[in-house]
Amino acid sequence: MKEIKLTTQLNFIFTVVTLLTSFVFIVALNRVFDDFREEQNMQQLELYFDDVRENIFYPPTSEYNGYIISQNNIVIDSNNIEVLDENYTAAELVASLSVWPGVTKNETLDHETYHFRIDRRPGSILIIAFTSNDYLEVVGNSFGTLVRVSFIALVLLGNLIILIWSKITVERVKRLKGEIELMTHNSYQVPIEINGNDEITELAQTIEKMRREIQLSEKTKQEMLQNLSHDFKTPIAVIQSYAEAITDGVSDASEASVIVKQADILNQKVKQLLELNKLEYLKTQEEYESIKIKDIIGNIVNNHKYRTNIKFEVDLDESTYFGVIENFYTAFNNIIDNALRYAKTEIVITLKNKKLTFYNDGEPISQKFIDQHFKPYEKGQKGQFGLGLSIVQKTCEHFNLMLKVQNIKDGVMFTIEPL
Repeated sequence: MKEIKLTTQLNFIFTVVTLLTSFVFIVALNRVFDDFREEQNMQQLELYFDDVRENIFYPPTSEYNGYIISQNNIVIDSNNIEVLDENYTAAELVASLSVWPGVTKNETLDHETYHFRIDRRPGSILIIAFTSNDYLEVVGNSFGTLVRVSFIALVLLGNLIILIWSKITVERVKRLKGEIELMTHNSYQVPIEINGNDEITELAQTIEKMRREIQLSEKTKQEMLQNLSHDFKTPIAVIQSYAEAITDGVSDASEASVIVKQADILNQKVKQLLELNKLEYLKTQEEYESIKIKDIIGNIVNNHKYRTNIKFEVDLDESTYFGVIENFYTAFNNIIDNALRYAKTEIVITLKNKKLTFYNDGEPISQKFIDQHFKPYEKGQKGQFGLGLSIVQKTCEHFNLMLKVQNIKDGVMFTIEPL
């Protein structure tokens, strides 16, 4: 089926379904119609029988019925005895039915059923009307012809409609395919537009959404590379200038500490880049464990509290997160590093019922910066670049945690809690 065109597939499927459905329909309808035709045959015989009785001296003729009129068992008039297919003669019928106790008789010979209606009158007058299955066959043939014509018309019309519809649909799919192929050539700049209100339109809208996301991702990567180049350029320039000054004897060897400091800065930035890249290959859930957050926060605070004048207030319960301890340590440490950069006097960390908050009494963050706070190497309020908060966001996303930053009274708060 993969090598057959969509239009052909649709026509084939429609034809098969129509044939199967029509077959079942015709079989079921024929069963119902057989009973209906039988009833019709009896009704037309009854009507004819009434006409013959009312016009005994000038009985009407019929293509599907016949009659016999006798007196004293002698046939005085008959018509269309051929309906009985030479199985009976008029005299035989008179002799047989004159002694028949009822007014109706049905008899089957050689798979053919014959129906008789009898009226006995004074003076030994006997009126017999009869019919066979000829009427059923004529009606059945008319019905069969109608069904066949209707069936053929249904298949042809259905295939024509499917052909037109599928041609339009396939053309829209081809157009969408062409626009997708052009995306890489025009650098995802040209929007995808497909008119309609169906699944193809929804697919086009989804691809358009993907195009915008790719475009945004490419822009973000470009900005990140530019900012990264700028961020690495400064310490490298300082290292180069101090190294040349020491080599030329312009500067004292004791100033090599500046080179060491700048190298340490570069080392930290490289570690952050490696950490960001490593997030793409985080461990699977089979390797996760339940981790007590209180222990991680305690270790981080102990590493910082004697290196700064900022006061730490910590209130942590026994809540746990499910994940990898190294990734949680890096993410929480990045938030605290960011808080230390902006805090004036204190940092407050609380953990209650799995809701973890980091508050610092620094200046409020602009809404524009909040909206873009987690973009890699987005410039901060003090003109600084970094990957720290991007690492935090990616870590939280991977472990199904929600990260939120907001301005509150006299400070800024970061909140982490399970989704």
